[in-house]
Amino acid sequence: MKRNVLFFVGLLALLTFFSCSKDKDPVNTFTYNGEEYLINDLYLIEEVFNKGAADEMHVFQFIFGNISGGDTTMLALAVLDENSNFLGGNYPSVGYDDEVERCLHPFALFFISGISFDGDSFYLAGDGGSVDVTVGTDGLYSVRFNNITVGTYEIMGDNSTFEESGTVSGSYEGAIHKELEEMGFDKSGVAHTRLNSLLQQVK
Repeated sequence: MKRNVLFFVGLLALLTFFSCSKDKDPVNTFTYNGEEYLINDLYLIEEVFNKGAADEMHVFQFIFGNISGGDTTMLALAVLDENSNFLGGNYPSVGYDDEVERCLHPFALFFISGISFDGDSFYLAGDGGSVDVTVGTDGLYSVRFNNITVGTYEIMGDNSTFEESGTVSGSYEGAIHKELEEMGFDKSGVAHTRLNSLLQQVK
């Protein structure tokens, strides 16, 4: 009898351990208006503007994708800090014409933030929410999307015309292959091609 009780207690402890471990495992997803999308396609481009000049600027363009059957949903996040050329920390999401030195930027000629669905318009990031980025010493990334507002601007450059369509939340933890792009040179890659296709939807 004692042996059966000990076996049962041991089995229960083992199941509890695995359940807790499973809960702590990172789930790489983002949600838009309650619908969850598994991240199974991702890129990071470090875009360097005016390299070597006093006003050199680095923009870090993330593209997180969900490819399911013939449908592709992409979450593009461009973070920058005008006073730092390093990636990391909290980046608040701002409106199109807000002048902020450190932010998740909604739209510029070579970078973009927002969400795209097959057959639908691209929804740009607006004022509200933020992104937290941590780059570990082992090269692994932790990126958290905190209630980022997305929608459409009736007039580009005018926050008063922004119409919210929803919010995006989620997280990614793991390795990301990074590409370096020095703007002004004729370079291209899969990630840059995808970014250009997103820009075409907005123009």
